[in-house]
Amino acid sequence: MQYLSTMLNKRIYRSDGTGLGRLEDVMVTGATKFPFIEGIVVKAAITEKRRHYYVPWDKVSVGEDDKWTVEEYSDDPIPESGYFLLCRDLLDKQIVDLDGYKIVRVTDVRLARAGRMLRVVGVDIGVLAILRRLGFGWIADRLRGRLRGELWDKTVSWNLMAPVEQMPHDLKLLVPYREYLKAHPSDIADIVEQLDETQRTKMFALIDDPKAASVLVKVLPGKLEEVADSIDNDRLSDLLEIMPPDEAADILGSFTREKAELLLSLMEIDEASVVSELLGYDPDTAGGRMTTEYVSISKLMTPEDVMEKLRREHSEVETIYYLYVVDSDNHLSGVLSLRDLLRASSEEEIGGIMSRDIITSNVMDSQENVAEKLVKYNLLALPIVDNDHVMKGIVTYDDVIDVMMEEASEDLSRVSGVPFEDEGTPVHGILDRRRWYWTSLTFLGGLAGMVLFGIFRPVFAAALFLVYFIPLAMRATNNVSVWSLASAVYGLTTETAFEINWKEIFKREYGYMIAVSCFTAVVTFLVGRVWTQNLHQAFAAAAGIFTAVFLTGTLGIVIPVLLFQLSYGKVKSQGSLIKTAMMVVSISSYLLVGWAILRYWG
Repeated sequence: MQYLSTMLNKRIYRSDGTGLGRLEDVMVTGATKFPFIEGIVVKAAITEKRRHYYVPWDKVSVGEDDKWTVEEYSDDPIPESGYFLLCRDLLDKQIVDLDGYKIVRVTDVRLARAGRMLRVVGVDIGVLAILRRLGFGWIADRLRGRLRGELWDKTVSWNLMAPVEQMPHDLKLLVPYREYLKAHPSDIADIVEQLDETQRTKMFALIDDPKAASVLVKVLPGKLEEVADSIDNDRLSDLLEIMPPDEAADILGSFTREKAELLLSLMEIDEASVVSELLGYDPDTAGGRMTTEYVSISKLMTPEDVMEKLRREHSEVETIYYLYVVDSDNHLSGVLSLRDLLRASSEEEIGGIMSRDIITSNVMDSQENVAEKLVKYNLLALPIVDNDHVMKGIVTYDDVIDVMMEEASEDLSRVSGVPFEDEGTPVHGILDRRRWYWTSLTFLGGLAGMVLFGIFRPVFAAALFLVYFIPLAMRATNNVSVWSLASAVYGLTTETAFEINWKEIFKREYGYMIAVSCFTAVVTFLVGRVWTQNLHQAFAAAAGIFTAVFLTGTLGIVIPVLLFQLSYGKVKSQGSLIKTAMMVVSISSYLLVGWAILRYWG
């Protein structure tokens, strides 16, 4: 097995033994699955003005000492038609891996001998290829048999490679181009998110409008504006017209006001008016989540009339499983499922078979309230009405999944302090200021702990035994505070400000904290009494542990509740801030109580 990286810069000699230059590139043809090398490109020495020579492979002789000699060469222009160069056109280029739907970089090219010929068998994208490129090929060869996994040694077979001219110049497909177009929009979105603006522009140029609209919908919110910038405004407005109004409103809502107004002005009046109405609602409300594409029918219609309407409108609505019965002013008066419609007699009127027991939500209800109703009543869609009971739209079950994922990310963000919910990823890069901000805060908390150790140095001098229980104090308080914080955040985000049972929350959490505080204090006292045979020191450690656990648990409840009140129903607590506070409070309270008991009692 041979690699392109080991061939590059190899010294090439003439038949008379004089040096011709160094190997700069290798030429192959893409006509076969595993192409043979057709020739090499040699860069002459500086004394020959760095001329380039092309040498057909059949004119290259490889000696037993791996000395390459050429019998014939030419400085004519290198042939281009039907050929490409491995180094120039492939090495260090990005390829689209449709197996993992990600962008990977070609680090090396693997070749194999077939008689005196060399043929390309694949490209190497593993870590070991990097070692070879750095000149540590002997290390890579030794590690190859010992380190397993695609991270270290991964070769993509050449017969899966399909370089195509339609793709961006530095991107290649691992499957034929037509297979790329068949990929799911979510998978194409994963690839598009990894490209730069120029590559995205070329990628979207290959996709027809309906699929491009579906791809745009699947892009992460944090990447959406970047991806949209790679599409010209005229086409982007066309894509917004194609997608469902609620999706178009979500996308426009993530843009700047100026860009959103520009795109709305480019859209058709009917589509723009619907999207503009949806943009008027808060995105976290039922109105912000609903779509206006639903099937409305009259109670005077017959099942045959309804079926005929479904045949005409089925492609324009979000779902046809529920049919909503409205009057001339669009007031919701009933609902009919597709199952009930199929069971109905053709002579009956819809008013006689529809259900009047309707579960609805108001346009101003929270998205959590809508999700709860859909799950509680096992519905596929929920009608949304205004204060006059006028039908405004529907929220479907797929929106509920989005809400649940968003809420889970937000809760995780609040507890951990890591901002997952906006970008879909916790960090933007190495210099992400949010990450460094919270890391610095934690570091300052550690410095505060060091200061506390210095302040309470006399305590350690008097009873070194107390030092041994500091890790227990920090561990116990961290565990209790995180549980209290998670419980409080969950309670506050699943209820409204008027429905929260404050008494129940505090009763449950304080009961838990007292029980844990007592348990850890008793264990600490028994261990300390046996260890030191000193009643005062054992009691001081136990009392310090009790105080630290109880205080930090209280903070875990009080801080989210306080922020909930100050921010009018939105929990904004940051886990990193609370954890830093826990560390300072736990150490200081433990040492302070221990010091006071030893000083005034011991």
